[in-house]
Amino acid sequence: MNKPTEVEFDMASLTDWTLGKHDQHQTLCLTKSWSLPTFDAAIKLFNEIAQLAQKQDHHPEILSSHTHLMVRIWTHDVAGLTHKDFALATAIDQLTKAQ
Repeated sequence: MNKPTEVEFDMASLTDWTLGKHDQHQTLCLTKSWSLPTFDAAIKLFNEIAQLAQKQDHHPEILSSHTHLMVRIWTHDVAGLTHKDFALATAIDQLTKAQ
């Protein structure tokens, strides 16, 4: 899926995600961050994202630091982006809009 036009098209359907390279893995990835009001709120969102990922059998990198949460998504097998990444990002967007 690493064709630029496909990626640009799929990025347009997401809310506040950025496209970049993962620092350690040097792979194209989707990234989104949140600043939440409390540590409990951050942990709640962390767990909800983890449950979505488990249901989709697609596991992102989730980083938590007190009230800040960051998610990075990419497909390890292809060292880049696939439709699975955009499906998970869309599901995360729907989850956070519902809150």
